[in-house]
Amino acid sequence: MNSNFVNTNDNNLYRMGVNPNLMGMNTQFSNMNSNVNNNNLLTEQTFQKYDVIPNPGLKSSYINKPHKLVLYKNVTNNIASEKVFTLNEPLKDVVSVKLLNCLVHTSNATNTFSFLLLKIDELKKNKSTTDGGKFNDSFACIDYDLSITSSGYIYKNNGTYEDIKYFDPPLNSLSKLTYSLYGDGATQIQGDSLGDNDTAASDFIIKLELLVETKEKLRVY
Repeated sequence: MNSNFVNTNDNNLYRMGVNPNLMGMNTQFSNMNSNVNNNNLLTEQTFQKYDVIPNPGLKSSYINKPHKLVLYKNVTNNIASEKVFTLNEPLKDVVSVKLLNCLVHTSNATNTFSFLLLKIDELKKNKSTTDGGKFNDSFACIDYDLSITSSGYIYKNNGTYEDIKYFDPPLNSLSKLTYSLYGDGATQIQGDSLGDNDTAASDFIIKLELLVETKEKLRVY
């Protein structure tokens, strides 16, 4: 019989179980537990061994929802509507209002002051002495910046003094800001030379940038 062929009656041809050709060999499968949970492989030791940086996924937190207000008026009359910023929609549950920036440009007809005092009826914040006058319940000071030839004077506050009004409990609704300006904290600046008690009458421009935070939460990453 040719030795290159196996007899179909050879019982070894139909042997089941361990392959005799692999018996005694140390293979990559010899110590594997088929019930190993893949999660057990994702350990700190494994990451360090193979110099792998694990991906923790996106981290997030919650903050009070911010709303930025940019307000502007070119005041030319001493009337009530010139002294009010009316928001296009009210902000609910306000917890704080922070001054980011304020710029006031007065005309040459106005006296020059060392600073302007900004009062906002809805944001009464500062305290002063018993004879502090307008400083009590004021909101911020706007410092003199520069003089522009034939154009007037510039006053600025770029958030230098961290002017923030907090509300505890939160303010139910903020729909308007009623403001007034006082040169050196005493002389009210208005927009009409015929206005009552107006010794610094002239047109002026005011621009306010405020950050309003509400109780509503915002998720950030």
